[in-house]
Amino acid sequence: MKSILENPVFAADFARLEQVTLNPERHTAANARTHTEAVAARAKALGTANGVCAGEIESLVDLAYVHDIGKTTGTANPAASVDLLPRYGIYDLRFIELVRFHDINLPWHNSTLRGEAPSDKAWRKLAGRVDMQLLCLFMIADRVDCPGGWRENRPLVWFLDEAKRRGLIHIEVTDV
Repeated sequence: MKSILENPVFAADFARLEQVTLNPERHTAANARTHTEAVAARAKALGTANGVCAGEIESLVDLAYVHDIGKTTGTANPAASVDLLPRYGIYDLRFIELVRFHDINLPWHNSTLRGEAPSDKAWRKLAGRVDMQLLCLFMIADRVDCPGGWRENRPLVWFLDEAKRRGLIHIEVTDV
């Protein structure tokens, strides 16, 4: 599989991520491109450390590159990134679903705090749409520039704990 960075249409859009600033309360990276490059490096390291096969590591790295590409359109909504994927020739439904759900931990955590926790059915549905191990490894990688480290991100820690409790993931993440 070729890297998404080899796609000239994507590469042009990717360069524009350098102009996208991030919320300093959530990121220490100077801009979205720097963040994305750090996420890609961390995703590769986490995949390797957790015995993920080479093809899945490539998917994690490409996910890192595309997950925030929608921010070039002026929104942080993950749906904007999903909407751009056909522009880059990406039609693999499993990959698209990883992009779509890469930040699901935040709304699900917020729902839980309001007393509206995702149901068992919602968890099963998510697990049927994405590879939960890859999703969780990516979520950890995506917090590479989280002030205080990924373990300080309460929605992420909650999501990982809940996924483990439900038997949906079997990873022991070590910091790499």
